[in-house]
Amino acid sequence: MEVTVNGTTHRLGSEPDVTTVHLLRENLDLTGTKLVCGAGVCGACTAHVDGVPRVACLTPVTAWEGTSVTTVEGLRGEHPVQRAFAAHDALQCGYCTPGFFMEAASFVDRWRAGHGDTAPSRAEIGAALAGHLCRCGAYEGIYAAVAAACTRGPRCR
Repeated sequence: MEVTVNGTTHRLGSEPDVTTVHLLRENLDLTGTKLVCGAGVCGACTAHVDGVPRVACLTPVTAWEGTSVTTVEGLRGEHPVQRAFAAHDALQCGYCTPGFFMEAASFVDRWRAGHGDTAPSRAEIGAALAGHLCRCGAYEGIYAAVAAACTRGPRCR
């Protein structure tokens, strides 16, 4: 089986029931992807598969054969949403943060492609991040960070 993760192609001999989060964390030492709920409802395990956010805790790695997977490490701290999270104090314990980064990065990229520098509404941001939970309650900062990244506010360049 072959899968490209963060630009590097890996040839893997994987059992069909090994989850992607297990492969990323245990086999490839990419520990930014978190296993929290294990039921696909919290979003902490989100990774991009061919550019689309997907949960990695339930998906067997064999389902992603021949695809390109990007983890939070693959963003390399360079995406505007990552800088915006820091600027808008959208981080607390950090456990949910990688999943939020991945979902928000995808949303910001789509938003800017379709709307330019205009800010999305709170409802639009909420809908985009609906599959993610923050137990610390950093939502105000998260929403502000996503809006700032969409408009490329002065603290997100």
